[in-house]
Amino acid sequence: MKRHTMAGFLTIVALGLGVWGPALLFGAETAAFLKVSPGARPIGMGEAFTAVADDLNALAWNPAGLAALDRKEAAFMHAELFADTRYDFIGYGHPLGGYRSLGTVALGLSRLSQGAIQGRDENRRPSGSFQASDTAFQVAFSRRIGVSGPMLGISGKYLESAIADVRARTGAVDVGFLHSFRGGPLPLSLGVSALNVGPGMRFLDRREDLPLTLSVGAGLRLFPGVLVAVDARHRPNAAKSTFGVGLEYTMVSALTLRAGYGSGLASVKGDSAGVGSSLRGLGAGLGLRLGRAQLDYSFTPAGELGNSQRISLSMRFGAVTGAPARRLQKSAAHW
Repeated sequence: MKRHTMAGFLTIVALGLGVWGPALLFGAETAAFLKVSPGARPIGMGEAFTAVADDLNALAWNPAGLAALDRKEAAFMHAELFADTRYDFIGYGHPLGGYRSLGTVALGLSRLSQGAIQGRDENRRPSGSFQASDTAFQVAFSRRIGVSGPMLGISGKYLESAIADVRARTGAVDVGFLHSFRGGPLPLSLGVSALNVGPGMRFLDRREDLPLTLSVGAGLRLFPGVLVAVDARHRPNAAKSTFGVGLEYTMVSALTLRAGYGSGLASVKGDSAGVGSSLRGLGAGLGLRLGRAQLDYSFTPAGELGNSQRISLSMRFGAVTGAPARRLQKSAAHW
């Protein structure tokens, strides 16, 4: 890796940590919705996506991967989670430049909402219902260094949480690095990201830290159409580490099957016995490509809490951006 590339990555990280360094202290976490990841594809792969991010899912996993987009892309996702909780996401990515790509800008809006929640007074008597929701608005930029070099990305987020008539707001930054090595016998991709770097969020007189997440991942093309990925993630504010292993198999150009295991998915509390409990942590899904449209579905069991299902729809349109992108479009983005 060229020295100026690594220097650029370290500069981005330093900017984020320098502004919000005091927030990186151990303590309780808030804004738990930031741990709910959009995209049926990453969940179907057991949350092993840091080194795979080559579509708009990169907004949540590794902003560097946005530079892999060679066309404009719009994406939508709806997830039915647990206890009448819904998660929705809409995003747009726009590659810049003509012959040589100048990078990619992207926008994302996500919202976690719940059904009516029964309130209780100090004597635990019903006091009516209330609503709770969380919203994140995201602006990101990513660029590849050279024609086929490493990718660097940075994203800024505006966050808002609401419980009844009480609201809390804050900001955060994501930074990422992703590089593919094509010189060896097997294409290898490595990714690193730092997510939710920010000053925390204050509800009334209590401030808690955001779920800062440090991730490192690798992806390997074993055979044509077969991708294996692994991720290791650490949340220092919660002193918790998780990992993910995923497999993606493209049977034909229009059909992709996925499976994986994520220890973060397994940590979701459910029944202590039974089939639902034994399957916690597993993810499965499929992708259907129809022209420039991509439909993805994922399923994860969680015992007595029910099952989590995600449906994502993305569309790529417009001309291929840049001559380098034309040479790469026959393979999966940064592969």
